Amino acid sequence: MDIDNFSEHPVSVGEVKSSKTGDGIDWTPRDVLVKMLRMIDSGEASPDVLVIAWGERINGRRQAHFWQSTPDGLLSLGLMQATIFKMQE
Repeated sequence: MDIDNFSEHPVSVGEVKSSKTGDGIDWTPRDVLVKMLRMIDSGEASPDVLVIAWGERINGRRQAHFWQSTPDGLLSLGLMQATIFKMQE
């Protein structure tokens, strides 16, 4: 397997389970990232804006972090707002 190309990376058990249940608890954050890399490398997705947000416990406190790849921060905000609406469906 080419380490710079995830197009043929195997699907995890968690991803399969989450696809069936629609529940985010069924897969890990790494599973989600690998799926996105697989989609990009296979040509299934071609994002021109990407925001990665994650939370973790540091010293017993929940903290939020993010990275963005975008030509305009307002696009990131719009993407996040659209995501919030989709999550509520």
